[in-house]
Amino acid sequence: METGFLRVLFEPGRFFEARMQDRPSLKIPALIAVVMGLIGAVSVIPMTDLTMAMLPAEMQGLGVIMTIIFAAFAFAGGFLAWIIYGFVFHLVSMIFKGQGDLERTMEFTGYGLLPQVFGGIIGTYFSYRLLSGLNVPPMTNPEQIAEFSENLVSVLATDPLAQIAGLVTILFTIWSANIWIFGMKYARNLSTRDAVLTVGIPVGLYILYMLITLAGWL
Repeated sequence: METGFLRVLFEPGRFFEARMQDRPSLKIPALIAVVMGLIGAVSVIPMTDLTMAMLPAEMQGLGVIMTIIFAAFAFAGGFLAWIIYGFVFHLVSMIFKGQGDLERTMEFTGYGLLPQVFGGIIGTYFSYRLLSGLNVPPMTNPEQIAEFSENLVSVLATDPLAQIAGLVTILFTIWSANIWIFGMKYARNLSTRDAVLTVGIPVGLYILYMLITLAGWL
């Protein structure tokens, strides 16, 4: 298993070429999505803790509910990312007359999410560093909460850790894109050029959006 994961990360071409000899299986890709979801759920804890600290004592119960809801959405995000990437790659590859089952596309797309697991761990660390040291003053009315929230957004937008976290996310996305190129080449029987375009168009647009957002923070 460890050797397989290392090959996905560093020799994706050889890994996917070997996988084509076996029937498609979504078990390990689904496991990767589960791990991504768990990391996402953990990553929202610092923000929800901060949110609860902002609420008056009589509203702490609402804070607990919010924590559960946010964690559930973050957990589902791992599967949602897998599904969206897989379907987008499958649809774009049709432009280049790709051939191959959707199940195989989803399998290889799931393997390509593996770098996002490491990126998520790093992102969670940055999130904890950013939010754990913040002091929340006593607040008794919605106006104070709104003012503190606006100040918090301004602080986070200019914090170097937030900017580094954004760059790290982009780097791990590029790593995933490299894996997906090889995955789509074999899953959809594409030329290297067409596989690069299949992955590069949607991922490039996503990275462009992230860069624009990050530039707005700088």
